[in-house]
Amino acid sequence: MEAITITLNGVEVSGYAGMTILDLARESGVYIPTLCHDPNLASTGACRLCLVEDEPSGALHASCVAPIAPGMVINTHSPRVVAHRKAILKLMLASHPDSCLVCDKGNRCQLRQLASDMGIGLVEFQRIPQPGVIEEVNPFIQRDLSKCIMCGKCIRADQEMVVVGAIDYIHRGSAVRPTTLNDVPLEKSECTFCGTCVAICPTGAIMEKEKAYTGTATSTVDTVCPYCGCGCNLNLGVRDGLVVRVRPSAPSPVNRGTLCVRGSYGYDFIHSPERLRRPLVRVDGELQETTWEDALQQAAAGLQKVVEKSGPESLAVFGSPRCTNEENYLLQRLARCVLGTNSVDNGSRLYSAASRIGLGATIGYAGTTGFLEVLERSRVIMVIGANPEVSAPLVDYTVKQAVRFKGARLCVIDPCRTRLTGFASLWLRPRIGTDIALLNGLARIIIDEKKLDVEFVTRRTDNYAPWARSLQKYTPDYVEKVTGVPGQDIRAAARLFADAEEASIVYGNGITLHADGTSAVIALANLAMLTGNIGRNGGIFALQRECNAHGACDMGTLPNFLPGYQLVDDARARQKFEEKWGCRMPEGAGLNALEMLAPGSRVRGMFITGENPAVSFPQPARVKEALASLDCLVVADMFLTETARLAAVVLPSASFAEKEGTFTSFEGRVQRLRRAIPPVGESLPDGGIIQRLAEALGVPMPYTSYQQITDEIEEIVPFYQHTAFKNAGDGELELTDIEKGLFGTRRLHKGLFPSGFGRFTPVEQLTPTDVAKDGYPLTLLAGTVLFQFGTGSRSRRTSRLGRFRSEAFLEIGGADAKSYRIKDGDAVVITSEKGRLDTTARISDALPPGVLFMPISFPESPVYELFATSLNHQARAPALKSCAVKLERTTANG
Repeated sequence: MEAITITLNGVEVSGYAGMTILDLARESGVYIPTLCHDPNLASTGACRLCLVEDEPSGALHASCVAPIAPGMVINTHSPRVVAHRKAILKLMLASHPDSCLVCDKGNRCQLRQLASDMGIGLVEFQRIPQPGVIEEVNPFIQRDLSKCIMCGKCIRADQEMVVVGAIDYIHRGSAVRPTTLNDVPLEKSECTFCGTCVAICPTGAIMEKEKAYTGTATSTVDTVCPYCGCGCNLNLGVRDGLVVRVRPSAPSPVNRGTLCVRGSYGYDFIHSPERLRRPLVRVDGELQETTWEDALQQAAAGLQKVVEKSGPESLAVFGSPRCTNEENYLLQRLARCVLGTNSVDNGSRLYSAASRIGLGATIGYAGTTGFLEVLERSRVIMVIGANPEVSAPLVDYTVKQAVRFKGARLCVIDPCRTRLTGFASLWLRPRIGTDIALLNGLARIIIDEKKLDVEFVTRRTDNYAPWARSLQKYTPDYVEKVTGVPGQDIRAAARLFADAEEASIVYGNGITLHADGTSAVIALANLAMLTGNIGRNGGIFALQRECNAHGACDMGTLPNFLPGYQLVDDARARQKFEEKWGCRMPEGAGLNALEMLAPGSRVRGMFITGENPAVSFPQPARVKEALASLDCLVVADMFLTETARLAAVVLPSASFAEKEGTFTSFEGRVQRLRRAIPPVGESLPDGGIIQRLAEALGVPMPYTSYQQITDEIEEIVPFYQHTAFKNAGDGELELTDIEKGLFGTRRLHKGLFPSGFGRFTPVEQLTPTDVAKDGYPLTLLAGTVLFQFGTGSRSRRTSRLGRFRSEAFLEIGGADAKSYRIKDGDAVVITSEKGRLDTTARISDALPPGVLFMPISFPESPVYELFATSLNHQARAPALKSCAVKLERTTANG
C-alpha cells in the first residue's frame, strides 16, 4: 500500500490511504480533542471539536472524518482552530446545567476536562433549558438528558457495537434527543442493560444507577470477567478497598469496549454480606467459626482418616472452572500426589465433556478452533443449539456485527425464537433431539451436489469413504420426516454453508447437554471438515458456560487426563510428572463428578472447591443425601452454599477481584487475572487454600507465588509453553504466539489438526429419550437467562441482577397456555418421571407448541429435580437440556 505524506504541525508524517487526519495525528503522538469519537465506532464528526486547519486552502476539517491527502499541511492548534473549538464548547456548555459539583461523573466528565483545558469558565451565551431526568425503575441505568451534548455515541454504541437498536434520535431541530422507540423507559424497550452506553458517554447524561459509591475511584485495575467463557476484559474502579465500578477495559482486543449486564453490574457479590470471612467447622452438628490452623487440622485429619479406613481411592476432589489455571493445576496435583487419587473432576463436566470428546475424536483439539475475528469475517455463520445473547454475549455481538456490517449470512438452527433469529437468512426449527439427523442430512446434500472441498478432504482428513457411506439414508425426505424441517430448507441451508468462502459454526449447551451430545458435536465437526472450514478459514466455536472451563480441563482437573490431555494410563506421561513432582502417582482413570456421588460410590471423603453440586447436579435432593453421608466433606467457597452447609469444614475463598492468576477463554486466549483489592476478612485465594491443605496433610508444595506455578505450567503442559506472562503485561513481547498488548494474550490453537489429520467419524440419529412421551406430553428445556448466571451462587447475591430477575418461572408458549387455560402469573405444577416442582407461569411467544422453558438459577425451584441421572455413554455426563413433563395449573393469577 502506497504511503501518503502530509505535514502535521510542521513535521512530515506518513500514513496510508483511508487513514483520517485524526488517525495519523494520534499515531504520531499529536493530541486533537474530541467528544464524539471512539476507536470502536464509525466516525461521524458530530461534535466538531476535532477541527484542524489545512493551511494551503484555509479549510477547516473535522479530522475524525477527513481522509489524509498528499500535500496537506495541517495545523491542529492554529488561532482559527482554537477559536472555533472554544465557540463550539461554549455552545455545548450553554445547553448544559451548572451541576458539576453534584454530578456523579465528576472528574471523568470529558466536557468538563476540555473546558478546563481551554480555560473556559463562565459562558456568555443565553442558557437553553433541556429535558431532565427520565423516570425509570430499572436498577442499572439512569438518564439525565439535560447533560446530553448530542454526540450520538450512545446511539452508535447501541447500534454498532452491541447491535441491539434500543435507542435512536427522536424529534428534529432543537427538540432532538436520544431515546427509545416511542420514548418508553429502558426496561420496556429492547435494551439488554449491557452498560456500553454508560461506559462510552462523555458526560453525566447516562450513568450507572444504584452504585455502591457515588464519587471517583482512586485507582483502577484491569482484569478478566468471572462469568461466561468469553474472557471479556474489565477495568475495576477501586476506592477504600472496595470495587465501586466496572467498565470495559479501554485497550482490550477481546471485547473492544463492550460488556454485558453481568459484566457491568454483576460484581456486587464481591462485597456481599453473605461472604464467608472466617473458616467454619462443625461442632455438635452446627457450623462454627474457628481459626485457619484449627480448620486445616480438622480437614486434614478427616481426609487422612478416610484413607486409613478405606484407602486413597475412597477420596475424590471436585474443582471449578471459576478457579484460575494455576489453582486447577494445584488442585489436580493435590488429588494425585497428596491424596493419591485420580478421582478429580471439575464443574465443566456437566456441559463441555461432549465437546472435549467429540472434537478431540475428530479434529484432535478439544475446543474452539477459530478466533472472534475469524467469526466476524465469515461469509456464512451457522448457530446451532445456542443462544449467545444469554450464554456468550460477546459472540452474539460479533455475529450480529458480521451480519449487519460485513454482509455475512446467518443460519440459525433452533426450535425456539431468539433475538438472533431476526438477523437470520435461514431459520430451521428441528424437533428437539434431532440435530444429528439434520447435520448428517446437510452433509449428504453437500456430497451429492459435489459442493465439498475435495482438496481439503483429500489432503487433510482420513476415513472419508466409510463416513460418506454412513450417510446414505439421510436423504432430504428422510431428514424432513425425522426433524420436521422442510426438505427445501434443508437443501437451502446445505448450499448456503457449502458455497461460502469462509463459514463458521457456533454451538452451545443446546448441543452438548443432550443425551447424544457427543455424537452431535462429531456431526458438526464432520460438516466443518467436509467444507474445509477448520482453522483460519472459518472455524468451530464451542461456547463454554464458565470463565475458565477451557483452562480447568487443560490443567488436568479430569479423572482420565493429566495436564495437557496426557492420559493417566500413559506410563511415560505419568513418569514425567512423577519426576517433576517427586511423588508416586496412582494408575488408572478415576471417577468423574457424577460417579463420585452416585448410589453405591466408593467415595467416602471429598474436597470441593468453588462448586455447588447440591444445586448443579441432577436430582439435587439425592445429591444432598450423598454429600451428607460422606465421612468427611471439606468445602472451599465464597458463600455458605447448599453444598457448604453439609460440610464438616468450610474454608472461605477469595473472589476473582482478590487474587492473581490466568483464565483461558473459550477461544483459547490465556489472560491475566489481577488482584484489585485485598481478600475479604480472612478469606484466601483457592490456590492458597490448596497449598495450606497440602501442608497440613504433610506434603507441602514448593511454590511461593502464582508466577512459579505459571512457569511450571509453561514448562510441562503441552501448548501452554512460551506463554511467558512475566513481561506480557507490559506489552514487551514480540513472540509470534503472543498477541501484544496489556493483557499478554496467548492463543492456544493455531493452524489445522494438531495430530496432522482430521478424522471423519460416522454417527447415527437415535430415537430421542429426553423429549415428550406417553403420559408426559410436553418437553421441558432448562437453561440460563441473561440476568442470572449458572446456578446463581454469585448472581443471586448481586443486588441489581437479583432484583431484575429474582424469582423462578416457567415459560410457556401462547398456544399451550391457551390449551391449558394458563395466564401470566398463574401458579403451576410441573411433573416428570423423577420429580415435581411448583412455580409461576410466564407466557412467551418464543416457544413452539409442546415446549416449555425453565431457568436453572433458582435453587428454591431446582429444575434439575425433574431430570434423571443417567449418563451419556461417551462423555459420562448427564443429559440436562430437556426432559419429558406434564403440566397443570394450581392457582389462577387474580
